[in-house]
Amino acid sequence: MKTKTALPILLFFTTFLAIFFAQSSISADILKPIQGIQATSNHHSTLSTISIKEKTQTIKSDSKAAKDSEAGDKSTNKKYSDLINLLRKQLGKNYVYGAVGPDTFDCSGLTQYVFKNALNKTLPRTAQAQYNAFDHVSHHKVQPGDLVFFSYDGGATIAHVGIIVSGDNQMIDAQDRGVIKESYMASYWKPYIAGYAHVTDLD
Repeated sequence: MKTKTALPILLFFTTFLAIFFAQSSISADILKPIQGIQATSNHHSTLSTISIKEKTQTIKSDSKAAKDSEAGDKSTNKKYSDLINLLRKQLGKNYVYGAVGPDTFDCSGLTQYVFKNALNKTLPRTAQAQYNAFDHVSHHKVQPGDLVFFSYDGGATIAHVGIIVSGDNQMIDAQDRGVIKESYMASYWKPYIAGYAHVTDLD
């Protein structure tokens, strides 16, 4: 009798425990997605904060780079005084066709040498190539440091080049008489002027 009575009680407790654990399992599964959503929401919030900070740092960094770049530009300003000082040192040197200095020059060899060594500006090798390489300006807008070009065939080919310097239509060039300062508006030059070119801005 005792065994028969115990069996229903045992079955009751077993069933009760099974139902209890099943409910616990369901509750836990229901909670998991909610926790997951909260975690994801917090994660996005954190990422947004990090992204904003990184963008701010990038802007600051770019601003500093811009300032450094401006400072670098100022430190490497090209000065007319540097150009003319080096040009004057070449006065009196001999003309030799094809020579690029430092002891003898032809016309484009002089312009190439001076711009490179005074201003760190590389010019093409020949007068024709220099004429083709830079923006042309009118006679009334020429500045010291610009180039003046000459042609003996109506501009079809460029035969000579000089560097304009301060003064009344003055240039320094290398020609048969050597490196000299003279007027490019002189009667023996003026009819052959083919144009002017602006190489670089100078202080």
